[in-house]
Amino acid sequence: MANLAAYMNGYRVGTFTKTTSGAHQFQYHVSWLAQPGSRPISLSMPLRHQRYRGDEAYNFFDNLLPDNTEVRNRVVARYQAASTQPFDLLSCIGQDSVGALQLVTEGHEVPDVRRIDYKALSDDELEQILTSYKSGIPLGMVREQEEFRISIAGAQEKTALLYLDGRWYLPLNATPTTHIIKLPIGKIESHSYSIDLSQSVENEYICTLIAKEFGLPG
Repeated sequence: MANLAAYMNGYRVGTFTKTTSGAHQFQYHVSWLAQPGSRPISLSMPLRHQRYRGDEAYNFFDNLLPDNTEVRNRVVARYQAASTQPFDLLSCIGQDSVGALQLVTEGHEVPDVRRIDYKALSDDELEQILTSYKSGIPLGMVREQEEFRISIAGAQEKTALLYLDGRWYLPLNATPTTHIIKLPIGKIESHSYSIDLSQSVENEYICTLIAKEFGLPG
């Protein structure tokens, strides 16, 4: 049995477990259940003392990860993860996940959410981060930036960086990012249909321009 400690905004909220049979489980921490203003990590898993098992736990944590099987396989290769299962992948890249959730190995120190740490990126380093996928490395997860590990869900391969005072930085520990950087989705093939989304980046850009014209905040 292996455990990942789950934190949210610096508070211990629960434990994510992979049993010896490979099953996924989650249980809220007693201190979080007693915390005033505590909230569930998902509406699908309301606060309770009992352990969540099966699809309830598996599906939530699976949805913290990239949808694309190829991207998951590249994460396995990059970090020598045991498999593409949610627990094994999040053991490697779950330190910064959707919903302010941090997943760290039980007993390891969790980064302080009140501390801002970042590393300035040179133009060459930025280029390396943005082009690493061409060499079969997950976008943004280059070996020279070992301390940067982030999991962003969705169909598109993506990473995130910090933009501050006209410069790009690599956010470290629990430091939040400011910009998500995406690659085109490409073609989605199925036994019954094929969708060409190779211009998904241009489509999103046009949508932001349209939203701006309607006065929506950028």
